[in-house]
Amino acid sequence: MTPRARLRVALAAAVVAGCGSDGGPPRGVSSFWVQVVQVNGEAPPSAEEPLPANRGDTVDTWSFRIEARDAAGRRAPFDGMVRLSVEPGAVLDVEADDEGVAVGRNIRLTAGVAEGVARVVAVYGPTRLWVEDLGYRPVSRGDVPACSNGANDDAPGDVLIDFPADPGCAFADDDTEEGGTFAAGVSKPVAYALPRIADVQGGGSATPYPSAAMQIDTAAPRQVVVTRVSSDGFYVTDLAGQGGGYNHLFAFNFNTPANMRICDRLEYLAGTVNEFFGFTELSFPSYEIAPVQEGAECLVPEPTVLDGPTIAGASAMEGLESGLVRVEGFHISERFGPKPARGNVFAADQSSCDLNGDGQVDFESPAERSCANACSDDPECSEWTSYSARGNYKITDGSSTIQIQTGAVSAFDPTSHRGEVIDAVTGTLRNFSGGSLNWTIEARCPDDLVCAAPGCAPAAKSSKEACVRTRSLDDSDAETN
Repeated sequence: MTPRARLRVALAAAVVAGCGSDGGPPRGVSSFWVQVVQVNGEAPPSAEEPLPANRGDTVDTWSFRIEARDAAGRRAPFDGMVRLSVEPGAVLDVEADDEGVAVGRNIRLTAGVAEGVARVVAVYGPTRLWVEDLGYRPVSRGDVPACSNGANDDAPGDVLIDFPADPGCAFADDDTEEGGTFAAGVSKPVAYALPRIADVQGGGSATPYPSAAMQIDTAAPRQVVVTRVSSDGFYVTDLAGQGGGYNHLFAFNFNTPANMRICDRLEYLAGTVNEFFGFTELSFPSYEIAPVQEGAECLVPEPTVLDGPTIAGASAMEGLESGLVRVEGFHISERFGPKPARGNVFAADQSSCDLNGDGQVDFESPAERSCANACSDDPECSEWTSYSARGNYKITDGSSTIQIQTGAVSAFDPTSHRGEVIDAVTGTLRNFSGGSLNWTIEARCPDDLVCAAPGCAPAAKSSKEACVRTRSLDDSDAETN
C-alpha cells in the first residue's frame, strides 16, 4: 500500500471513530419537558370531568415542573429564563418555588429544572402550558439592561442595538442582546369545558375572549336555537341558559347563511369572538344545522318584554344582548323628518342635524354637534341622518325611550306615522356603544311589528310562529335558501 493510500485509510478511520458512540448527540438544550402537576391545588381534571370554562373573572393556579432536555431526551444542564404561556388563555404571572427565581411570566431553570405556580385566566377546552427559551435575562434592580443602554453588546459583526432593533433582545429590560435557543415544550392538555354562549358573553359589558377563535359548547343538554336569520348573519339562543341571561349571540356571517331558518338547532358552532363597538359577535362562523325532523316543535323562546327599569339598566340590557325582546305601547317620536333643524329647534318634518347637506353629522362642527346632542336629549326627536343611514328611529312611552329598526317591514313608513302608537314591536336586541342611546330592537319580519298602520301585523304571534318559514324535508330550494 502506498503512503498516500495508507493516509486515506487512516483519515477514514478517524472519521468513523469521530461518529461513533463516544458521547452520543450534543447535550445542548433541544426541548423542554413540561408537566402540570396540580390545578387549583388538586390533581388535574380528566377529560370526562373537565373544569368549567374560565371566563377571566377568576384566577386558576397551575403547579408545574419543567425540565430541559437534549436531542436524546436526556436532562440538559440549562441555566436560564424561559417564557410561559397557555393556549388558549393567558398567564398573569409565575411564582417560583422557594429556591427559584421568577419574573412576570418567566422562570429560571437551574441545572435544567424549575418548579413553580402559574396563575392563568380565560382558559377553556383542552389547554396546554407552553415553555420557550427566548434568550431573556431580566436585569437586576437598579442596573441598566444591555437592551436599553445604547450600545452594541453582542457579536462585533452585529450592528443592531437594543430593543426592539436587535432581535436578540426579547424585551427592553433584557440584560443580554444574545438570542435564545428558541427550544420549546408543551404540557399534556388540561381539561376544561368548551365555553357556552353565556361564557362568551362573559356576564358583563365585554367578552373575556377577545379575538379568540373557539368552538362553543352545543352539546346536550344545551339547545342552541336560531332566533333570527339576517342579511349579515344569524342570532342564536342557548335554551339551557334561560334565566341567567347572557345566553344569546350574533354570528357575523357577512351575508345570509345558506339553508338556515328560524327554529333550526345548531349542533356545532365555532368562530372568532370580537367586540364591535360594544356588541359581542362571533365572526367567520362555522356551523352545522342539526337534522330537521318533520313536525318537530319550534323551540324559539318567547321575547322578553322590556319595562322602564330594564331599559334603564345597563346590566339588564347586556344580559339580553342579541336576544328576542319586545316593547309594547310605545309611540314613534313626534319630531321626525328630513328637513334641517333650525337653532336646535325641531318640528314634525324637521329633525336633520346635517346642517351643511353633506350627508352626515359632523361632530367636529359645533353647530351640528350641538344639534345632534339636543335631538338625542329629546325623546320626541329622531335624528334624520341616523335613520337615513341605518334605519334607526326612536320610540317612547313618555318615560322610557329606545331605538327600533323596522327595515324588514318594507311596507311600513315610520315617518308617515310619527307620533302614533305601536302596539308591539319585537326583534333582536343590538348594542352600539356610540352616543347615549345604545340599544336598538331590530324587527325580523312583518310579524314583529303590530300596529294599525299599513304594513303592520294585526296582532302579535307566538314566537313559535312569528317569522317562521316552514321547512319540509323535500325542500326544493334547499341549496339556494
